[in-house]
Amino acid sequence: MALKRPSFLPSLDELEQQAQSRSSQRGRPGSHFDHPTAKALFVAVLALTVIAHVVGGIVFLVLGH
Repeated sequence: MALKRPSFLPSLDELEQQAQSRSSQRGRPGSHFDHPTAKALFVAVLALTVIAHVVGGIVFLVLGH
């Protein structure tokens, strides 16, 4: 018995067409991020990592390790 695809999901043809249209729309030259949310998340995680390392370095300096 084959499972039926739910009606709210796009068909494979629609997904393929969306993927082709997305791949034809390239971002700015030199940009590594095609999606603005991915860029924002990357910047946020990078900033959090730098802040955590700076705070950790200050704590180690204060504690004398």
